[in-house]
Amino acid sequence: MLKTENSRLTFFSWFAVFIFCLMGAKVVYLQTAQNDFYAGKATRQSKGVMESTKGRGLILDANGSPLALNKKSASLYVFPEELKNRQAFIDRLRREGIKISAGKKRRIMNGKGFVWITRNVEVADAKRIQEEIPEIEYVLEEQRFYPERKLAASIVGFTGIDNEGLNGVEYRYNDVLEGSKFQLLAMRDNKGKRIIFEDPQKKKDVDTVVYLTIDEYLQGLSEEILRQDTAEFMADKGMAIAMDAQTGEIIFAASSGGFDPNEFRKSPQSEWKNYPASFLYEPGSIFKPVLFSLLLDKHNLNTNRAIDCENGMYTLYGHTIKDVSKSGILSVEQVLIKSSNICMVKLSDGISKKEFYEYIKSLGFGDKTGISGVIEEEGLVRNYKRWSGLSKPSISIGQEILVTPLQMVRFYGAIANGGMLMNPKIVKKVEKGGETFTPKNKEERVFSEATAKRIQGLLEKVVKEGTGKNAYSDYVEIGGKTGTGQRIDTETGTYSKTGYVASFAGVFPADNPKIAMVVVYKEPKSSIYGGVTAARTFRSLAEQVSMHLGLKRSYVYESVPTS
Repeated sequence: MLKTENSRLTFFSWFAVFIFCLMGAKVVYLQTAQNDFYAGKATRQSKGVMESTKGRGLILDANGSPLALNKKSASLYVFPEELKNRQAFIDRLRREGIKISAGKKRRIMNGKGFVWITRNVEVADAKRIQEEIPEIEYVLEEQRFYPERKLAASIVGFTGIDNEGLNGVEYRYNDVLEGSKFQLLAMRDNKGKRIIFEDPQKKKDVDTVVYLTIDEYLQGLSEEILRQDTAEFMADKGMAIAMDAQTGEIIFAASSGGFDPNEFRKSPQSEWKNYPASFLYEPGSIFKPVLFSLLLDKHNLNTNRAIDCENGMYTLYGHTIKDVSKSGILSVEQVLIKSSNICMVKLSDGISKKEFYEYIKSLGFGDKTGISGVIEEEGLVRNYKRWSGLSKPSISIGQEILVTPLQMVRFYGAIANGGMLMNPKIVKKVEKGGETFTPKNKEERVFSEATAKRIQGLLEKVVKEGTGKNAYSDYVEIGGKTGTGQRIDTETGTYSKTGYVASFAGVFPADNPKIAMVVVYKEPKSSIYGGVTAARTFRSLAEQVSMHLGLKRSYVYESVPTS
């Protein structure tokens, strides 16, 4: 009995092995001998392979408000070989108001492959077009969407038709933000119905988020204030940038123009720039604290000693230097408060060309700041070996040097934080694949805390007693410096007689600064002076920033008794 049962088990075991081997052989046959057959069938049914992208990373402000998102869109295409009359099809497109390039027209007439008709349109529009022109088909894709439109557009940037970053953070962080590229295979089933197969390995969801340092509310507010004040001062352009002096984080970088990144092609390329990082200009008197910081830090400058300001006119190397307000004898402290060009020139006698040049370079002027996310200009600081006799005195008052507002706000940030030159940042952190990456802080001491404190006090007096009175606020104490610089005429290479740049740079709250800020107006017509134009805008922005961030107020409203 036992022997019989063992025989049956042996029989069934061998039978199972036989079946398993037979199935394995079938699989091998299908994968090898029949491979060409199935591949050929797919090739015969397939009409085209299209590439698409999904899951591009999001861009948010410092508080998580969305600045760049993804939304569903439709892209329309056609297979020319299926058209009965290709020219008639092209004519039909034109009548429906659908424009296509000459290259697409040629491809349609050649009748091979497939041709994109238009990309990234609203799904509802795609359905309507398909009803009007049945030969057109569409596939769902992802399109970049900027919910705040103009707000921070020059920072965020935009993407092209294939969701590739072309400007701003979208461009500079494209390798981080780019989604998953995959293929779409268009085939016909045995009934002639179109089937779109998507690559099953494609990434389904967004797994990257880039957080910016900017505050959406302050960015929008600064843009609006600049637009209003630029119109009032009849300026060609207004711009402003503010930095957290302790971290180097840019909290807003705005200009008076702007564009909608959802429709960036409708705006001139000049509006795509981030002006606070790319506008080059002679800073004028807002550069004077540079010389003061050097003299205080390295030469023990006595701010109480007297100096003759020559009643507003002084000749040096055959060149006449003038002051807007004529002064006689002033203390060194008053030289900065009253912004005397003549006395600043005299103060520059105490240092060599080489020392001044090297100090200016140590503050980052003439070099890019290294900010990630936006395109910046490096400015211009000529080597001291190429300076003329007038160069050192001219640079001491902010001439013969080109800077950006970004470079200036970094310097004033060092005044605010006790002498540390911070690396400005516009990207706060990146979250990708469950990990968080934070850009490293870079800082370098450029002058002592004592020097920074003394300059803070001088800047506060500029606002309370000197040329910056229009920046005075009852809400928050402001310290700053006015500036007026001549524009270079690009045709003649000489200073323009009508074009000026008005600016105001400063810190607040003045007794314990947290924020550094710079406001610049290109060619204001109502007044060329920074103390009349930019100072007023600075005050408005400083008050709004202080309220929003909860910074110390110098004026406290009287409390109302409850009972």
